[in-house]
Amino acid sequence: MAPWEAVFFWLTLVVYALAGGGYVYALVFKNERVLARLFYLVVAGLVLHTITIAARYHAQGHLPWAGDYENGLMWGWFIVSLTLYAAWRHKELRLLAAATAPLTLLLMGYGYMRKPTLGPMAASLKTFWLYIHVYFGWLSYGAFTLAFAAGILYVLKNKDAQQAVRNPVYERIPALDRLDELIFRYVIFGFILDAVMIAAGAIWAKNLWGSYWSWDPVETWSLVSWLIYGIIIHLRVTFGWRGVRLAWLAIFAIIGMVITAFGVNFVVTSSLHIFNVR
Repeated sequence: MAPWEAVFFWLTLVVYALAGGGYVYALVFKNERVLARLFYLVVAGLVLHTITIAARYHAQGHLPWAGDYENGLMWGWFIVSLTLYAAWRHKELRLLAAATAPLTLLLMGYGYMRKPTLGPMAASLKTFWLYIHVYFGWLSYGAFTLAFAAGILYVLKNKDAQQAVRNPVYERIPALDRLDELIFRYVIFGFILDAVMIAAGAIWAKNLWGSYWSWDPVETWSLVSWLIYGIIIHLRVTFGWRGVRLAWLAIFAIIGMVITAFGVNFVVTSSLHIFNVR
């Protein structure tokens, strides 16, 4: 990790930690006055996050494409960017950051524990298909994370609606029907982008390893995760699953994404994607 990269990386973590802790405080102690400040704190965190990526690019000459640290760094950037974009489009979605900021903090923290050393880009990564593969992958992961965050807000707001004394903070969250629709839209958006990621990865694999599909652990888990979200769409469209059931599905489905991005390389040592671990 380059010196300036380290400085801004830790500043980013501190800001995300303050924002995540602030949202928890606001929800538990029913303090809605701090919400606007917390949103701008997340904006500041994204600025620092972007500078961190720029510093790493300057130090090694290419964007962070590989390794658990770089995966966490870039996935986190896309999560926060999509969160702020959704909040910019619809002010009532600012509370999505209550779930996405802590998750980003955890992803980046775990990535840092996995040796964030600088290095040249591996020869196998120098292909146009890499850009398509990882770009659509990060976008899809970001969309699935928004579905996860919207699911958490749905569960919290639904539970609060059953209480005699309502939490004023939850009044800032969109109506349950609106959240239900957002969860579904985020899942569909991520599902389509994830399909592009898998297809681009297969073309890349053909050029690199001689076959489109090798049932490599990372490939397999990527397919499993994609199918899980396909099942969610099927249950919604065919069987009309909505509300709390859909929210919980969106919450737990993110586990597949985390396993695909980090878990497989943490466990196995014979994956064709072993170049992703520095």
